[in-house]
Amino acid sequence: MPANDIFTPPPRWIRPVRILGYLVFLVAFFLPAVREPASGETHRGWFCAGVTLINSLNRDFWRSKEFLAILSGWINPLMLLYVASLFSRKLRIFRRIVSILIVLFIPGTWVFFYLEPLTPLIGHVLWIAGILMILAGETVRPVAPSNE
Repeated sequence: MPANDIFTPPPRWIRPVRILGYLVFLVAFFLPAVREPASGETHRGWFCAGVTLINSLNRDFWRSKEFLAILSGWINPLMLLYVASLFSRKLRIFRRIVSILIVLFIPGTWVFFYLEPLTPLIGHVLWIAGILMILAGETVRPVAPSNE
């Protein structure tokens, strides 16, 4: 990759998609994210995020199937790191590593839902959609500057 590619801007559609992604991601925390089929109880996204982060401090959870839930709980702090790294071009490699970790942790959430069992609801779907919209910029090459 030529050195000038580092300083070329991303395609114009990335910024509006990311902004919409931030909104979708944020709204998802206030919507029902999962349902426990046995009891019919639902949990909102903010509750799921809090429980998984708190449980990441419990060593026993890391030795059980709950480690998948803990990994999904770490998606949110990784998203904060990702968004913060967008402000510096020097952090591009770091940002890409964080985005790969996020994408790798997402299927762990679905495996946990299957094993637990939990039913994903609209909050979870929008949470994933928001994440993918925010990360979409990592999948495209910057626009080459025109020679005009």
